[in-house]
Amino acid sequence: MNFSLPAFWLSLFAGLAVIAAATRIFRQDHAHRSLLAALSLTLLGLESAQTLAVFLFVFSVTYLALRPLAARKKPPKLLLGFVVLLQLLPLLFYKYGNFLTSQVFSEAPSLLRDLLIPVGLSFYTFQMVGLLIDTVKDRLPLPSFLNCLNFASFFPQIVAGPIERRSDLLPQLESFRFRLSWQALEHGLRWIILGLFMKLTLAENIASESAAITIDPANPFLVWLECLFFTFRIYYDFAGYSFIAYGIATSLGIRLTLNFLSPYWTTNFRDFWRRWHVSLSQWFRDYLYIPLGGNRSPYRPALILLVFAISGIWHGAGWNFILWGALHGTLVLLPPWTKFRIPKPLAWTLHFALVTFTWLFFFERDSTLLLQKVTTLLNPLTYSPDHLKAITAAFPNKSAIIATAAIIALSALAIALEGLTLKKPYALLTNRFTCLILIILIYLFQPAAYNEFIYFNF
Repeated sequence: MNFSLPAFWLSLFAGLAVIAAATRIFRQDHAHRSLLAALSLTLLGLESAQTLAVFLFVFSVTYLALRPLAARKKPPKLLLGFVVLLQLLPLLFYKYGNFLTSQVFSEAPSLLRDLLIPVGLSFYTFQMVGLLIDTVKDRLPLPSFLNCLNFASFFPQIVAGPIERRSDLLPQLESFRFRLSWQALEHGLRWIILGLFMKLTLAENIASESAAITIDPANPFLVWLECLFFTFRIYYDFAGYSFIAYGIATSLGIRLTLNFLSPYWTTNFRDFWRRWHVSLSQWFRDYLYIPLGGNRSPYRPALILLVFAISGIWHGAGWNFILWGALHGTLVLLPPWTKFRIPKPLAWTLHFALVTFTWLFFFERDSTLLLQKVTTLLNPLTYSPDHLKAITAAFPNKSAIIATAAIIALSALAIALEGLTLKKPYALLTNRFTCLILIILIYLFQPAAYNEFIYFNF
């Protein structure tokens, strides 16, 4: 379900056309929910049979374990932990098998080296773990098979979130019906347009321009440019997907969590993680940080570092991701810049520079290059006039310099516009007039080739 590909939209519209015809014959609520599940599973299966099979395994483990666990007044923690481990098995195998075995042996088995992570595995696994824990821990009514299946497979958000809670999404799906509401359709379409603009016009062009530049790891200005490119790209790629998912769900009458809340307008890392990938931050808070003691723990700083390190490894199998998570955990523990009476514009600048710097640990997987680039950025002596002059040599031609400057300016402008409507996120970017401009920009600057979303096979 790559939202940037025309094939997805053709499949979706074809599925909705079939459903529109079917709901004229089958008008019961049960039929509407069955058709939604069929649409979700079909779209997932179109990705690959393996993707569908792995999803059905995780779902089956979850659903079959719900009843016996919920029947106990207080199920043993060991038993609950065993079921959660079963839920996580595909994730451990596909995402971490190669990394874990390569740390134990000199080389991972060939079976594990070339594995492709099934679409959405990291996201729907966490969502089903949350459903299991909430149902058992809070002794909530067991969802029916169909409602549980729709909760796990709801197609707009199964690939890359948001990771929804039972209390938010399940009640909406239990009463779901396919209804045509022009108001919901228009509102959802605005978010879809914003998401496509972020993905196609910004993220894709950033990826194209950054790939054309030769990065000298000894030149701090070029390394900063590389970090800045990724800072913009990962935000517009991931937020773009989330907004398309939000818009599709809204068009169907379902309200999802708004997964990004202008995170680059924060001035400290605590606030950053309240606004970046909101549903994941809440998941780790509710299912890991608080159960381990939370703010009452005498080892709170160590606990925060542990949770962020685990969050880092969730993002990818590699030591660089663990370092990235631990670095963010350390920065979360530091007092906000504003406590030092630093003016807010300066605090924002310092914070944004730090966020940009930390992304280096996320995208650079070569440990030797990572160390070299970090050393380059932190060494004041590398910021020489010669390195500044050498920037233009990294570009293939003058047009590439102009294109790079233009895409950076457009990316920065979009973030600047977010700052004008922080109390109502993205209100300016989703009004009718702006959406018309975004449609024109999507058409004028559509990429020559489409890349998958960064969090697609994840």
